[in-house]
Amino acid sequence: MSGTLRESEAQPESVRAVSLSPVVRSSCPICGVPLRGRQRACSGKCRAALSRQRRGDDLALVEESLTRALTRVRALRGASKDCA
Repeated sequence: MSGTLRESEAQPESVRAVSLSPVVRSSCPICGVPLRGRQRACSGKCRAALSRQRRGDDLALVEESLTRALTRVRALRGASKDCA
């Protein structure tokens, strides 16, 4: 077994992948409580609030996209009536 590492010989840097996230939060974005380590929210309540906020933002983007598409469809329908 010359090609494998024993548990005691494992490389310490291989334990956890390096985070490539450029944003480092020092406080909870919902309530402002200081965060530790890799936390994104300080509690379950704040984590749920962040999830609802992200979902609302995502829905707003979808709604905006659908509104633009509907406007284009209406414009095309109006243009086709003019040609007939």
